[in-house]
Amino acid sequence: MNSAKRGNIFILILILIMTLVPEIIGYLALHLNFKLTSVSAILIPQLGFIVIPVILYFMITRQPVKKTLLFNKLDIINVLLAIGIGLLIQPLLSLINLVSQIFFENKISGTIFTLAEFPLWLLLILVAVLPAINEEIVTRGILLTNYKNVNIFKAALVSGLSFGMLHMNANQFSYAFVMGAILFILVKITGSIFSSMLIHFLINGLQMVIAKLALFLQEIFGNSIDYDLIAQEAVSKDAIISLLPIPLILTFITLPLVFLLFYAAVKHNKKEYLFVKAPAEVIEPIKSKDKIFDVYLISSIIIFIAHVIIKEILVL
Repeated sequence: MNSAKRGNIFILILILIMTLVPEIIGYLALHLNFKLTSVSAILIPQLGFIVIPVILYFMITRQPVKKTLLFNKLDIINVLLAIGIGLLIQPLLSLINLVSQIFFENKISGTIFTLAEFPLWLLLILVAVLPAINEEIVTRGILLTNYKNVNIFKAALVSGLSFGMLHMNANQFSYAFVMGAILFILVKITGSIFSSMLIHFLINGLQMVIAKLALFLQEIFGNSIDYDLIAQEAVSKDAIISLLPIPLILTFITLPLVFLLFYAAVKHNKKEYLFVKAPAEVIEPIKSKDKIFDVYLISSIIIFIAHVIIKEILVL
């Protein structure tokens, strides 16, 4: 079995798990009269839907864990470059998030503010540490290694696509897709999954810090926030559009800086050959190219689109 096919099968299995298992859990919760807590609603997908399949993947394929997951050290330059990229892509992701909310509901805004009542250390573990490890292992570890014989830009596109689909809603898909593609290319450049884990942690962690700060300010000024109402209310399109200029301006400022940092990363890691169509000197041997768009990937896309239509469009 070629590597790309193996990676696509793994993503299809994850998509099926994330589509079907929550429905089973919801059915059992309804008929057995129990309700998941906010913490368990995060832990079950992270540990049950990702960690267990990853363990089974390595047991079945017998692939070397360290080599597959690119557990390679980052030097201080790469750490600083990753931090810079992680901070500077935030306006772009915020802009995409806002634009997508014109068409699709933000499924996690209420959840974030509800979780803000927990201690910050617990928030960071649940929302920043676990996803940064688990989701990166899947999309910038297992997938990246399986796509090693695929054109870097095609592979980044599909990795971003898979990363977006694993969030199982249209709003998160929009910015996760872009983030996933960016992180895929960065890991190819640095040769270490720790670069994407660091950025993933920064992005999710900052969201929790901001939510915690909002709660802190609310306590100081005595304003009462109804988190259930936040979760239920849909923000008007006019309100969303009015917020667009700030992230749009910031994106125009920060995006060129992101490209500069990527250029610096390419030079520092001597990975120019990754972006040359016919390199004179090839450091990594070129093998026959794998077919990345196959029936398994197409099936994952169809299932995801059907899920969005049923859960987000038909319910309107």
